[in-house]
Amino acid sequence: MENDNMTQAEFVAYLETLADLIEVKATTPKEAAKMLRRLADKLKPQQTQSK
Repeated sequence: MENDNMTQAEFVAYLETLADLIEVKATTPKEAAKMLRRLADKLKPQQTQSK
């Protein structure tokens, strides 16, 4: 099983990367929030559906 834990330093670096992305791409707060939600959705574990 894969270990999905981040160190505090890795997490801070990740947040800085997100901040840089938002500064460059987002033109409104609403757009920034939309970008973050899209990224969060990509990071959520895939849910398996039982049949």
